[in-house]
Amino acid sequence: MLLITFKAGQLQYALEVHKIIEIVPLAILRACVGVPAYIAGLFNFRGAPVPVVDLGRLTGGVPCTAHLSTRIILVPYTAQDGRQRTIGLLAESVTETLDKQASDFTDSGLATPGTPYLGKVAVSASGFIQQVVVEHLLPKELEGMLFAVPEKEAPP
Repeated sequence: MLLITFKAGQLQYALEVHKIIEIVPLAILRACVGVPAYIAGLFNFRGAPVPVVDLGRLTGGVPCTAHLSTRIILVPYTAQDGRQRTIGLLAESVTETLDKQASDFTDSGLATPGTPYLGKVAVSASGFIQQVVVEHLLPKELEGMLFAVPEKEAPP
């Protein structure tokens, strides 16, 4: 399987290429009030607002820094209730692809109930690479915020 590799903090992660809509350069994000700190803001993608998750802040508490290789990885996300939305993943060093077999990845051997979005790990020349499981990225409460249905205006 073909993977895109990236860093969040000092750790290296991977995401299957077929699960990616597009990778775009870092852009100006609109801050969001009342959301968890790992929501970096909103990004204008072809006229539509897209929430951006800072993977550095989510995985290790340290926000991603703005480098030439910092990117927003756009992925489709399906909420637990079936609604779909595009979300952005802010990551550093988004510059390489990696071809690995599914069998190259194994469970980490650690129970991490607070991080269901972290998948199996593989060893590469640069160390461990852990898969990101987009389907488990957002807690249910955050899905409620990001997939909010606008209230209809009451008739006069």
